[in-house]
Amino acid sequence: MIHDPVELRHLRYFLAVAEAGSFSRAADRLSVSQPNVSQQMRDLEGALRVSLFQRRGKRILLTSAGRIFEEHARSILRQMENFLQELTIEPGQMRGSLHLGVVPILNVALMPQLLGKFESTHPGVSLDVEEISSTDIETALEDGRMDLGFGFLTRHSPNLRYDRLCHDEFALIVHVSHPWAKRRMIDISELHQARMLQLADSYVMRRMSDVICRAHQVRPRTVAELNAIETLLRSLAPLRAAALMPKIALSGLTELVAIRLKGKDLSLEIGLLRLIDSGANSAASEFSKLARTAVPEIIKNRRTAVRSRR
Repeated sequence: MIHDPVELRHLRYFLAVAEAGSFSRAADRLSVSQPNVSQQMRDLEGALRVSLFQRRGKRILLTSAGRIFEEHARSILRQMENFLQELTIEPGQMRGSLHLGVVPILNVALMPQLLGKFESTHPGVSLDVEEISSTDIETALEDGRMDLGFGFLTRHSPNLRYDRLCHDEFALIVHVSHPWAKRRMIDISELHQARMLQLADSYVMRRMSDVICRAHQVRPRTVAELNAIETLLRSLAPLRAAALMPKIALSGLTELVAIRLKGKDLSLEIGLLRLIDSGANSAASEFSKLARTAVPEIIKNRRTAVRSRR
């Protein structure tokens, strides 16, 4: 039983301490004094009659009760934020939430524009966008932890609906300083023993590129294997290497070029994934409708911009 009132301020201060692991750092983040934070946490523990923190040297850690309280505190503040947001929504506007999973390569290339367009017409919908792999998106959709996925259409799961938006093509991505940068086309056979940067095999793109190499009986020389797309792309120049990736990987990086490849089975589909029996989710349906119109246009404009730079 709570004997003293617990205020939203207590929850915010508690989460700041939990994240910072220190009363002083939490105070800096909150722009208040350390004694103020310490007093608020004493008041909170007194109201709850449980210990939320334990000291380990100079670091503040959560007790088992603290970890439970952390989960509920975040939920309460999130609900309050949603409630306050709903108060500003005009009557008749769509409300609700949308949990969207997107593969890394599309997150940078497409999501900013899509989110801007969606929010401008549906400000009452709370968006939760998570950048994860295609495999994890499919698993999250099947488990009911996600409403919509945005990525490459593998068509691996019989439980999911795959909605094609557009197609892309694997190309050789190089820095403008690379010896091949001015070439219009390269036969895949030339990639044998060529210096290449690879993604980790947890990426669907890596597995796709491996299939392409095996089909053409080439074995590039892997200079480095990285688990982040942006890091890989920014490493092409220093490592004097190339990457076998979809053209959309350029993501507006003007110092990189995508060279067309001569070979077979180089195309891939980009689209939306959704559980077949997911039921009616108006936010997911509206986002899907927007994506069908906007994604092809965004990609078309991006390709036009790339051609104009050449």
